[in-house]
Amino acid sequence: MQKSEGLMQTPAAGDGCRQKSAGLVQTPAAAERCRKSPACRARQELYPQRWHRFPVRKAVTSIRHSGGSPLATRAAEACAVPPRPSRGRWRPALVAGLSSHAGEALWKGWAAWWAAHAHSNARGGTAPVAAWNPPSAPTPEPRMKEWWIQVGLLSVPLLAVYLHIPPPKLSPALHSWRASGRFFTYKTQNIFYRDSSGALGSSDIVVLLHGFPTSSYDWYKIWEGLTQRFQRVIALDFVGFGFSDKPRPHRYSIFEQANIVEGLLGHLGLRNQRINLLSHDYGDTVAQELLHRYEHNKTGCVLINSLCLSNGGIFPETHYPRFIQKILKDGGPLSPIITRLMNYYFFSRGLGAVFGPYTQPSAAEYWDMWTAIRTNDGNLVVDSILQYINQRKKHRDRWVGALTSTSVPLHLIYGPLDPVNPYPEFLQLYRKLLPMSTVSVLDDHISHYPQLEDPMGFLNAYLNFINSF
Repeated sequence: MQKSEGLMQTPAAGDGCRQKSAGLVQTPAAAERCRKSPACRARQELYPQRWHRFPVRKAVTSIRHSGGSPLATRAAEACAVPPRPSRGRWRPALVAGLSSHAGEALWKGWAAWWAAHAHSNARGGTAPVAAWNPPSAPTPEPRMKEWWIQVGLLSVPLLAVYLHIPPPKLSPALHSWRASGRFFTYKTQNIFYRDSSGALGSSDIVVLLHGFPTSSYDWYKIWEGLTQRFQRVIALDFVGFGFSDKPRPHRYSIFEQANIVEGLLGHLGLRNQRINLLSHDYGDTVAQELLHRYEHNKTGCVLINSLCLSNGGIFPETHYPRFIQKILKDGGPLSPIITRLMNYYFFSRGLGAVFGPYTQPSAAEYWDMWTAIRTNDGNLVVDSILQYINQRKKHRDRWVGALTSTSVPLHLIYGPLDPVNPYPEFLQLYRKLLPMSTVSVLDDHISHYPQLEDPMGFLNAYLNFINSF
């Protein structure tokens, strides 16, 4: 038995093997037998790039194929785990340390095997020798190949949200607004409206037409001011908005909303009364249709005394819908999914973009607007209502022509920071096509909702217009 640098080899491992100071070196024939053996190949497959670097592996191979005991082989294998790769000047020290450790393990393993073998021979028997099993390649951690299970687990909560989102509760302010209103039936639809008696001695009636996607609650900041000037102040939620019914599927149109306004005035007994219309955004287009009917003496039309518009898409060529509106208005395959997954966060972010930087709604106001939309699952009909954008383009001549040819007093209250109807493009076109109309431009920081962003400025501008004729 020979020892070199802590490495041991048995005489049976000879076959030309020689001792060398740096480790154990086999003869070419022994090395070839080692490389071709199944056990050696298994080891090489485990560490293909570092096999030649560590003489311990050569010692293990030599003992295994030269008839060494399994115990000695396994002891050497326990010491033959490849260390972390190192480079440069640390490699010789690591190899030397590994060789010394492996030599001690080989010596102990050989001594244990010899003692067991000698004891067995002394009793006249042969100690059973367990067959050596080459170490198998490391088994990777199990991966879930059933990807559909992961998709299913993720889809369960999303499906629950998609199918049913409980509507938020009404705030005290919104609850009070609803409690002070009533409902009337147009065909099969329940339409919410609010009718307040105001100033004594006045015979004027004003009807308020709200915008998209909100409701009659948009007028709450100027409601009391209007009641001090008008005998009756009336506002309604169009079908698909606020507290009114929101049928689906349903073909929402500006013409239907105009019919509802006429139906409400008939329900209130005001069909033969002259009405002042005050409108905003979506309500501007409804007012244009009512004006067209009035100018053409349609049966049952509203007798319009005056019309005041504010920040709406009066002209399709100067109207720039928001990105989400462009997606939803075409009714593509994503529309029902987007409307189902619409939530307060995205709603408040989108609506906040059309308010001025210094006139943003409070959290309570955002929540009231969102609650009014979510009532009766209004978020599910937003894409159907948005067809009004296409209707504006289709009926532009009808509705713009009603403004250019009317003799009814016209006025515009305009927030110049509006990104939907931008300044000065919109205002220049308005003054060009409607030179007979008067205009009130509010402060530079007022945007798309002037009645909410600057209620006093809006109210004063409107009352000045009413008192001017």
